[in-house]
Amino acid sequence: MRSLSTLLVLAALPAALAVKTHDFKTCAQAGFCRRGRALAERAAGNQAWSSPYSLEASSLTLSPDQASFTAAVKSSIYPEVNFGLDVRIHDDGVVRVRMDEVGGLRKRYDEAASWALLEEPKVSNSVQWTVAKDSARAKYGAKNEVEVVVNFAPLKVTLLRNGKEQVVLNGRGLLHMEHYRTKESVAKSKEGLPPPEEGLDTDDNQVVLAQTHPRTAWFEGEEEDGWWEETFNSFTDTKPRGPESLSLDIDFPNHGHVYGIPQHATRLSLPTTTGEDAYYSEPYRLYNADVFEYLADSTMSLYGSIPFMQAHSTESTVGIFNAIGSETWVDVGRPTPKKTTTHWISETGILDVFILPGPTPADVFAQYTRLTGTPALPAQWALGYHQCRWNYISSEDVRSVQKRFDEEDIPVDVFWLDIEYAEEHKYFMWDHKLFPDPVDMIKDVEAIERKMVVIVDPHLKRTNDYPVYKEATELDVLVKQKDGSTDYEGWCWSGSSAWVDFFNPKSWDWWKGLFKVDGPDGKWHWSESTVSTYIWNDMNEPAIFNGPEISMPRENIHYGGWEHRDLHNINGMLFHNLTSQAVRSRTNPPKRPFVLTRSFYAGSQRFGAMWTGDNLGTWEHMAVGVKMVLANNIAGFSFAGSDVGGFFGNPEPEMLVRWYAVGAFSPFFRAHAHIDTKRREPYLLDEPYKTIVRDILRLRYSMLPVWYTAFREASVTGLPVLRPHYVAVPQDEGGFAIDDQFFVGSSGILVKPVTRKSVTEETVYLPEDQVYYDYFTQHAYRGAAKGKNITVPADLHQIPLLVRGGSIVPTRERHRRSAPLMKHDPFTLRVALDKDGHARGELYLDDGETYSHEAGKFVWREFVAEKPTKKSKGVKISNKNLGAQKPTEAVDHVALTTYDSANDFAKSIADVRVEKIVVLGLPTKPSSVTADGGKALQWSYTPGVAASDSKEGTASILVIKDPKLSVTGDWNIEVQA
Repeated sequence: MRSLSTLLVLAALPAALAVKTHDFKTCAQAGFCRRGRALAERAAGNQAWSSPYSLEASSLTLSPDQASFTAAVKSSIYPEVNFGLDVRIHDDGVVRVRMDEVGGLRKRYDEAASWALLEEPKVSNSVQWTVAKDSARAKYGAKNEVEVVVNFAPLKVTLLRNGKEQVVLNGRGLLHMEHYRTKESVAKSKEGLPPPEEGLDTDDNQVVLAQTHPRTAWFEGEEEDGWWEETFNSFTDTKPRGPESLSLDIDFPNHGHVYGIPQHATRLSLPTTTGEDAYYSEPYRLYNADVFEYLADSTMSLYGSIPFMQAHSTESTVGIFNAIGSETWVDVGRPTPKKTTTHWISETGILDVFILPGPTPADVFAQYTRLTGTPALPAQWALGYHQCRWNYISSEDVRSVQKRFDEEDIPVDVFWLDIEYAEEHKYFMWDHKLFPDPVDMIKDVEAIERKMVVIVDPHLKRTNDYPVYKEATELDVLVKQKDGSTDYEGWCWSGSSAWVDFFNPKSWDWWKGLFKVDGPDGKWHWSESTVSTYIWNDMNEPAIFNGPEISMPRENIHYGGWEHRDLHNINGMLFHNLTSQAVRSRTNPPKRPFVLTRSFYAGSQRFGAMWTGDNLGTWEHMAVGVKMVLANNIAGFSFAGSDVGGFFGNPEPEMLVRWYAVGAFSPFFRAHAHIDTKRREPYLLDEPYKTIVRDILRLRYSMLPVWYTAFREASVTGLPVLRPHYVAVPQDEGGFAIDDQFFVGSSGILVKPVTRKSVTEETVYLPEDQVYYDYFTQHAYRGAAKGKNITVPADLHQIPLLVRGGSIVPTRERHRRSAPLMKHDPFTLRVALDKDGHARGELYLDDGETYSHEAGKFVWREFVAEKPTKKSKGVKISNKNLGAQKPTEAVDHVALTTYDSANDFAKSIADVRVEKIVVLGLPTKPSSVTADGGKALQWSYTPGVAASDSKEGTASILVIKDPKLSVTGDWNIEVQA
């Protein structure tokens, strides 16, 4: 939504405001990041550098029945400190490497993975380790092609495939787990040591360094840099536990592209931050922060953090998930075009790294989402258009906005209320002067099968006439100050505020109870609501106007005695998680929740949607928003989008039209605007802009079956809804860095949104030797085996939208006011033949609202077009029952053993038919078109380019008119030529 560095009245903000970079740390202003980078510099400048960490071979203990072992690890610079290593190989080949300090002054934070993981992974009982003097090795895979090697001295972990290094941990010797210590112990350890020799060349070899310096200086540096206290702006972090950071190099010796670690406003293939000609000078920062008007090209941290990275080459894809909850900086280097190095520097935590062996992008997505969960299957209406601004100011304002949408015949599914609905920003509590009849207002929206979303932020106004705050205080579930007993007080939209500690289990049922429409006696609950009112979680980084970096002091205390610094990046996910559970539990049986979050972490995809925060109404922000949404998609979080039009500013009509086209091809599609902007609902646009936007919205609604089917696949397989080229065509090196065009699921839809001013044509990259059809004109374009750029028309009313040959795209072409009103509408099938005359597509349907699909109440169909014989010029089009063929693969997290084709939902839509089939690329005019039993069908044919041709031009078009065939039943159509 929005934030300021100090609490402001809701006055107009100057349009010239930009990100206040001085409010947020650079690496040089964060002691542990300085130390980590300095360590890397010392290592790079010393050819004899070797990690001080080694595994004690005599301590290695193999599990008797699982592919795991434990061992003691020692550091040569601190031989009195003990570390423990745990390496295990999961059933699916993922390798988990954990290292922790053993018997230290206190326990290191080790709970990040438990919040992120769906469940504890199963360790393989078939893979076996072989232990030698200097290493432990394990081979596995269908052909024993995967090998994990743990070298003992120095400690190094390597994943290989067919003998080639894929992932290397500590190969450059940057592993450093700063053990817990006291000021007194450090001072004592220096007693009697001679001062370092003046003028020592830091490029001297390690032996000389070790002999001349105190035993730790060659590795840790000579200064206690930021160990015990740190000041940033006016804030002092007292660091009561001293130094405790974790440094680790993770390298990809045979992969030239890395992706992931959102959220950053940057390119999908991550630019370098170190090395010669580095694109950025700052590492990528992972520290959830409320960044006001963020830069459109930067490594600055934003609202969410997912410490998951993929590396890709023409030969393989691998990934790593670094389960850490504290602030983390990541340097990326590229010593050669085929090699990528990364250095991860975290403030606190244990080493807990999951190595995902791939070898394909699909394999990596499956491995990652088996760990952290697949994206939740959303309610179908949530894929429609959402209309929001800060703020719709009254009940009558909401009714008026809905009325105008209907008068202009513009579809919309959701209206949103920002913070001004709440009296004194006490969330849940309506301002009855402006919203005197909130339940009636919501029901007026619901009468047309639409929904309302209302904001609930995490800060609670500190006043006893606010029952939510009062109950939280009585329950003792608020975040504490550094003394561990006094409730923390900060400032946000509510003024003096407190924050619920959702790490405290006592808060969970209480929070869920607040959302009940009919709650328990004696407990406050949201009676002025409905079960179809959904929620927006904002400011959950958390954003605190008078806090350091506009957030919470790091020494604040959470449940279990953990400091906020330990779990900062996880904090927002718990708020989202509990709110999602609360909305789900409102009804019995439950309905699928919709909860939008700004802050997120690995695993947040299980709980709802996210958006990219406070963007600006500029072409640059429009363009980078596409890249950011792609980055979240390949990091497991598909239900993502950017504010259409930009949160700040007043975009010109051309920009707004283009932004609607961007939004229409984003999984989450919402227009939103700042309180200081002009109203810009689509019905307010002049012509021709209003008609163009209406057509864009209708296009989105016609393609809802495509989006819903893509989300089903994502919810089962983990494959992203939006797929960049390296995911869709993994061997095409020309597409590895492309991030301004993408595919929608497995549909074959390829879109390149226009994000530049005054464009009349656009360049689209085709990654393969295949035919692609313009979605609107049916023009056939030809790709090439090594990739090819084509030019397509892109006037303001045009979207560069292509259909890959070999695809069948199901759409619903009737115009409705909201998505649920389309549930009985007929389908159109667009059959785009490939060069060989074949095509395939899927359609998934369920009630779009409940969890009845988990009990088998759904329809999952496969449409196939194929030649009846090899030399045939005709085609056979079939509708097949995928639910019956693959019941175990149909539903997320449920392995159905059987599927009943006559289930209740299938029966409820038995009258839904296919009303039109359009076949593109036939080589000749048909002689007949018949359905099962020889029934002749009506059809028309327009000659044109065949899919099998080598030339370009408008494709041949066969239109089969209303075959009156059920979308739920098996059938065949024969096109003879």
